[in-house]
Amino acid sequence: MKAAFFLLPVAFLTVSALAQKADPVPKKVADITDFGATPNDDTDDTTAIEKAIEAAANSEEIGTVFVPAGTFILSRRNAESPILELPPNTTFRGEGPASVLKYDPKVNESNFWRMLGAPVDGGTKNVVIRDLRLDGSNTHKFYDKGKTPEHNAGIWFYNRKHLIENVLVENVLAENFSGDCMAFSYNCIGITVRDCTLRNFVRQGIQMGGSENARDYLVTGCRDLEHDVRPGGSTIHVEHARGLKNVIIENNQCRKSILAGGVDGMIIRGNTIDGRLVGNGNKNLVIRDNIVRAFPEAKSATVQLGYTKGLVFKGNVIASADAETGVYIWGNSRYNSQPGEDVILSENRIEAKTTGIFFNGAKNVKIRDNIVKAAGKALKLQRAEGVDSDIEVE
Repeated sequence: MKAAFFLLPVAFLTVSALAQKADPVPKKVADITDFGATPNDDTDDTTAIEKAIEAAANSEEIGTVFVPAGTFILSRRNAESPILELPPNTTFRGEGPASVLKYDPKVNESNFWRMLGAPVDGGTKNVVIRDLRLDGSNTHKFYDKGKTPEHNAGIWFYNRKHLIENVLVENVLAENFSGDCMAFSYNCIGITVRDCTLRNFVRQGIQMGGSENARDYLVTGCRDLEHDVRPGGSTIHVEHARGLKNVIIENNQCRKSILAGGVDGMIIRGNTIDGRLVGNGNKNLVIRDNIVRAFPEAKSATVQLGYTKGLVFKGNVIASADAETGVYIWGNSRYNSQPGEDVILSENRIEAKTTGIFFNGAKNVKIRDNIVKAAGKALKLQRAEGVDSDIEVE
């Protein structure tokens, strides 16, 4: 049999050749050791790392600041906030957990140390932080108000005057911070935190705030490890949202609680939480397919949602036999007239010590196809109107 030969169309060859020519030339890498940073000693590497970042900012050929394996020491000299400012279109990466940025131990003596973030005088965009270990050198074992430097953080993106757009934090281990491991707030747009690991935070693990311009946050695939300190807050914490829109918190493993409030358009989905799930003041909220197991000392409600307008709570497992109430949805208090309004509660498995589901100050509620196990009442209603339920109220 004769071999068959095929001629490729001339047009295909032409397009292919053009595509190869169009491939961008790989950008150079600014290795921090080339600028004077020395690993695994007691010398301060802050200035050297700043020089590497400056080289990347001032060159179109350099797109990446590289932190090789080793431990590099950072310190706050004056009023830097953050210490390392990442300019637009910069990737700041290491080789994984072996690439360590670590605070000088004097961090425990003062406040407002923030390791990585946006330039104060201009904001930033298109920033990637990945494959690093950030060590806050904290020695405080718990939060002691007035004594613990609670504003010392790892990643810290915040700017009241300028936008921070399109930031990716990926495969970062952040540990030993007396404040938050990671924090995002004013003027942040398009924030993604993916596959990160947290440990030994005294305040919060991942803290998310906002402003009228803030929107489009995603936190996924993150987890916190067993702690040697006593965290004062949540693994994932949304507070002071100030108009924040469109937040997704999904597929995270939380040894502590998720607190998420003040957002318009939020999805909390597929998380495992060994703590509580709490949030106030949300609009258009979807909570689906989570497993929530309150820690033994949590005697109140495992899930507590207040002043919520538009809530779908579906397919969750609330497994906390020690908590007094499984799901508590409330509103219309002397502080806020907004009821827990327009709520669908369906297909959940809820376990609690006394009350399975408690609506207090609620309006327009639909309850369907839940499995509830409680020693007292499966459903309790107080100051509730417009309730359509397949659970009888005793």
